[in-house]
Amino acid sequence: MTGTTIAQAIPIAISPILTRIYAPEDFGVFALYMAIASIFAVIATGRYEMAIMLPHEEDDVKSIVKLIILILITITFFVFLSIFIFNNTITAFLDNPEISTWLYFLPISIFLVGLYQIYNYLLIREKNFKRLSTNKVIVSTTNSSTQLVYGFTISNGFGLLIGNIISYIVSIYFIVKSKTVNKYFNFKDNSINKVAKEYQNFPKYDVPSVLVNILSNQLPLFALGKYFSLGTVGFYSLMYKVLMMPIGLLSNSILDVFKQRATEDYNKYGNCEDIFIKTFKSLFLIGIIPFSILFFFAPEIFSFVFGANWRVAGEFAQIIIPMLYLKFIINPLSYTFYIAKKQKNDLIGQILLLIIVVISIYIGLLYKDEKILIMFFSIGYSIIYLVYLIYSYFLSKGIQK
Repeated sequence: MTGTTIAQAIPIAISPILTRIYAPEDFGVFALYMAIASIFAVIATGRYEMAIMLPHEEDDVKSIVKLIILILITITFFVFLSIFIFNNTITAFLDNPEISTWLYFLPISIFLVGLYQIYNYLLIREKNFKRLSTNKVIVSTTNSSTQLVYGFTISNGFGLLIGNIISYIVSIYFIVKSKTVNKYFNFKDNSINKVAKEYQNFPKYDVPSVLVNILSNQLPLFALGKYFSLGTVGFYSLMYKVLMMPIGLLSNSILDVFKQRATEDYNKYGNCEDIFIKTFKSLFLIGIIPFSILFFFAPEIFSFVFGANWRVAGEFAQIIIPMLYLKFIINPLSYTFYIAKKQKNDLIGQILLLIIVVISIYIGLLYKDEKILIMFFSIGYSIIYLVYLIYSYFLSKGIQK
């Protein structure tokens, strides 16, 4: 918790400096790049890293790590070839020539993120939370300091990307140097067939679910970049990043408590309605004041904190605040899907979300106005959140529908 808090506080603290060093267009290119990288990062490990915690035998963990490494190398090589062969096609599709050079760094980012995920889950398995916490702070500090130094010395947006890449390299270096989990990479004679079959549900169900969710979140970036401008993408990405950090931190903290109590109640009484209602009321009351302030004064707040040029980001925030408020509330409560063993319904919900987001963005594009596009995106997402909230409540009552 400490590591996560510090790691998230650092980029928030330096954001007002970065917004005065880098232009909105720089943030826009970086946001598009990271959106593409996040999509491939899900596929690149097959989500098998989630299985690292499960085996009792150390040899099985080694087999899982070997399997992930093989998948990661294969996907990275595939992306490498695709970028060199289809760079112009991808750039034309995104309608952003500025991202062409950035795309060549994509295989590096994908491989580093995949490797970083492996090491993180191995640290969790070893219960080495001190190293895990330090790791998060190292990534955040290295990323932020590199972006600052690069921004002050060289005047272009590559500093945002270079900082991101170097932070992962430094983090992985310190984990390897500590030798805490190096034993799991001694997998020369380990077979991958057994674990690939045993944990096949991760690539079969978890990859599609997470992939659909990421696509739903990233579609506005692609639409804004293709049909409007990189500056617009920059405004939107900074706004979303700054608002989601504290929302995610607080919401996830409450989720940890809700998981334990709701699971215990459900197993004992066959329902978790009581803790569901109490958690809902707490989230509603905790969020109402800060979200109300942002709803009415976001443009002024963003102008003051990040500079007058970023007022548009505050105007975007006003539009999307109702959606984020619902996200803040539903994020912990939707864990009821897992308690009631309704993961399949969650996947259906994610697919429905993607469909509604596509329709919402399409309607927004018809008006040729970025604010209307964001408004319809926010409305579409809000509808799904309300459906999730209502369905989660019925599940909490023990009604299996």
